[in-house]
Amino acid sequence: MMWLKQLFSRRRLYNDLSEEINEHLEEKIEELVATGMSRKEAAAAARREFGNVTLTEEDSRTVWRWPSIENFLMDLRYGLRMLRKNPGFTAVAVLTLALGIAVNATMFSLVSSLLREGSYPTRTLSPRQITSLGAMQTMYLRMWLLRMNIALPI
Repeated sequence: MMWLKQLFSRRRLYNDLSEEINEHLEEKIEELVATGMSRKEAAAAARREFGNVTLTEEDSRTVWRWPSIENFLMDLRYGLRMLRKNPGFTAVAVLTLALGIAVNATMFSLVSSLLREGSYPTRTLSPRQITSLGAMQTMYLRMWLLRMNIALPI
């Protein structure tokens, strides 16, 4: 559970990191001022010695990151912001999803109940009858295509 807490307290951790880096920089500046440098010269020398502060912060954050989880959360936040911005689109999207899920669940339930063992009708067609029905459908289709003057594939 500690990792979950760390994941959602990233901003605080990043702020703590920035503060700590700035404290080290200030310590170095005070140390250089104590040796006799002016405050401005000491700040420039401390920054030169310490390096690029922003780059150091970014490198530290990169080490701490969980890219897949953080990118997912950023995408989720962005998607929610866009849905909040466009309520008409949101309503259509939610209704479409609801309708699709409902139709899918209904069809699955229907097919599942029909195919469940013991729920077949008492009088089922024999395999010969099913084949003859298929042949009749093909025959009627060919007759209809001929009547419409549509060329039949060989």
